[in-house]
Amino acid sequence: MPKPKPPKSPQPILKLAPPSPWMKCHSNGIDYWVHIPSRKCGIHIRGLALLCGVTHRVIQNAIQTVKKGKGEVAQIRETNLYNLLKNKIIFLEEVAQISPKQKGGPVKVICSDVCAILIRYYAEKDKAAAMKTALAFMEFGIEQYIYIKVGFIPKPETIMFDELELLINKETIQVNKARQEEVQYFTNPITGECGIDINSLSFLCGGVAVKHIETFVANYPEPFLQPQQTLKIVKAAICADVLYHFGYENKPRKTLAQYFAQTLDPIVPVLHKKTNYQTPAATAREDQLEQQVELLKRENQRLRELAQIDTADPIVHWHRIMGQVLARVLPNLNWELHFERNTSVTQLLDILILKRSNSEATTAPLPDGLLPHVDIGMLTYKSHQESLTEWSIQELISHYVGYRKILSNNDNNNLPAAERFQLYAVTTAFPQALAASMGFSWQATDQLGVYNLILGKLTIIVIVTK
Repeated sequence: MPKPKPPKSPQPILKLAPPSPWMKCHSNGIDYWVHIPSRKCGIHIRGLALLCGVTHRVIQNAIQTVKKGKGEVAQIRETNLYNLLKNKIIFLEEVAQISPKQKGGPVKVICSDVCAILIRYYAEKDKAAAMKTALAFMEFGIEQYIYIKVGFIPKPETIMFDELELLINKETIQVNKARQEEVQYFTNPITGECGIDINSLSFLCGGVAVKHIETFVANYPEPFLQPQQTLKIVKAAICADVLYHFGYENKPRKTLAQYFAQTLDPIVPVLHKKTNYQTPAATAREDQLEQQVELLKRENQRLRELAQIDTADPIVHWHRIMGQVLARVLPNLNWELHFERNTSVTQLLDILILKRSNSEATTAPLPDGLLPHVDIGMLTYKSHQESLTEWSIQELISHYVGYRKILSNNDNNNLPAAERFQLYAVTTAFPQALAASMGFSWQATDQLGVYNLILGKLTIIVIVTK
């Protein structure tokens, strides 16, 4: 009789690693970081040096001077930069041990408020890179700028208290070595009034008894947002007084209260940001964006009709759509378009843009990245279903070489001047792998979504539509 087979050993259970609390974006040699739970953000020290137009050693020396000055103020010569940075929390790793880890140690990510100080300082020193960065931050605000860079979109949370809907943000803090507690911040989405519930306020003060905080706020005529509510939410301005009192005036002084007195200053804008409160102006801007999205949807439908695209057809002819877009936005008197023009023996160029010989100067705006002065534009396009790779660039260059030879054969072997040509690479998605592999050859321009890929004497304009 055959021997019975031994039972199979149970398969090991694969344990998935917990999701990272960090979001990161690497753009043009700069690392932007956001800590999702706390929404603290910053920029790596080397990237910040690029944004300031100085070497990272200059930033390191400034920080080391401040660190040294904390213990040896009498021995250090105070400078304007030193006065701006002293008493500031420089690195994210100093914020309750928040820091991404790489190669066994914390990454030197500088807090966003310190980034703003350094950028403003070097902008005042006429550093061109710092002035350019300062202008970008003025438009969005530095934290919002980093959020946009890494793709972090905070979603507002709400909670109902006695028929009143409030925006809420929850954070876990280390009250002492053996105790963690959850604190809650609140904002009225209609009035913008904000505050912290009295229990959370006791945690922020390092575990001060609630009755002591109640005694302190009782000195104010109306300390709570809504007195009739079951949850006592202390008004923001009074919260700031509570933190300062138990951090600096009351004995024993609470170090944690001192920390949050600084971290939550100015308290109203900080609580608005934590709870994702949108001002009326911001709400109007969102409505405007929604209208723009709706207009773009209609334009997309119109272009699909122009390109005669059947919605039931599983194959979408994206190159035809791109051709229709260019046919609409390019002035008819200056350019003529040839679709899928044969510029080589085996392949077809997506789009060839030829300037008419009898065209006059035009002031009509062109799509971002397209140059009005070139005679011959050669364009390759990659939709969201494709990737713009090094091979795509090589194919575009081969079209350029082949077409120049065709034109020279038509003109008695006189090779056309390179200045007459411009190569374009249009892509829906940002080509992360291509940008990383090109190093310093990949350069951003002043136009959003437009980049220069410099290969020797040849410059290819890369346009990212999304």
